Amino acid sequence: MKNVSLSRKVQLVVVMLLSGLFLTACKGHHEGRGGMMFDIAAYKLDLTEVQEEKWFAIRDELKQLRKEARKEKQGHLDQAKSLIMADSLDQTEVLHQFEQHQGRMLSVAPSVIEKLSVFHATLTVEQKEKVVKMLDHFADKKKG
Repeated sequence: MKNVSLSRKVQLVVVMLLSGLFLTACKGHHEGRGGMMFDIAAYKLDLTEVQEEKWFAIRDELKQLRKEARKEKQGHLDQAKSLIMADSLDQTEVLHQFEQHQGRMLSVAPSVIEKLSVFHATLTVEQKEKVVKMLDHFADKKKG
């Protein structure tokens, strides 16, 4: 049973991290859809002031990472265009670009995961249950 519980915790952390990364990429009003989703999650989880500080620190870091990624976007598009326009696709260069992207993601992940871990440690059992229900809700929504 311990492995199931540990596995569930790891899944929760990974899903929250990936959700956060995805949501910060979304655009909308004011702080964007990602900011709105962080606000909704904070409301639904009925976070304390301390928990909100930790939760929104994660949001702020993800926003900063997204801002930096936007700066690099044009360079990536230019490289992609030159690869496409070549007589043959340079598979080595495509793989290199992919590895660079993965490297950037892996280099920032520890910082975000650290903040996520600190936030996770503050959650009550009831809040964790609410998170699981929210994850199930979004998973069901994707199926249908």
